[in-house]
Amino acid sequence: MIRKFYTIFLLVIIATIGVLNFYAYRYHWYWEYWWFDIIMHTLGGIWVGLTAFWLRYFRKSDYSIIPDKTFVFLLSLASVSVIGVGWELFEFSIDKFITFKIHDAVNTASDLFFDGVGSILAVFLFLAVYNVKRKIEKK
Repeated sequence: MIRKFYTIFLLVIIATIGVLNFYAYRYHWYWEYWWFDIIMHTLGGIWVGLTAFWLRYFRKSDYSIIPDKTFVFLLSLASVSVIGVGWELFEFSIDKFITFKIHDAVNTASDLFFDGVGSILAVFLFLAVYNVKRKIEKK
């Protein structure tokens, strides 16, 4: 039950990111609203962190694993960092070789910071869901 809810929640988040990104490019929200990029990177950090937890804790049928909070935090931060840095390298490549714009280091730092905020929020969401799952299983 919880695994299905968690999987659907992941799909809703990625669909939301996709729809928001579609409209953001269509209506120039990234350029008109300075804060819109913050929302997208935070949502992306949440999704990547929660996906890492799904792969580690919900993909298997054995739910007896009790997550260590330190490991959960490090898994989320590491996963989001790898994806976030990869994304920023992609943006840098686009700026350097396709649009020939000067890359904005402040924007990159901000993006990575909000990816990290999303990863921390993912930890809290995951631990809340996992605790509910464990309570349901004990009944």
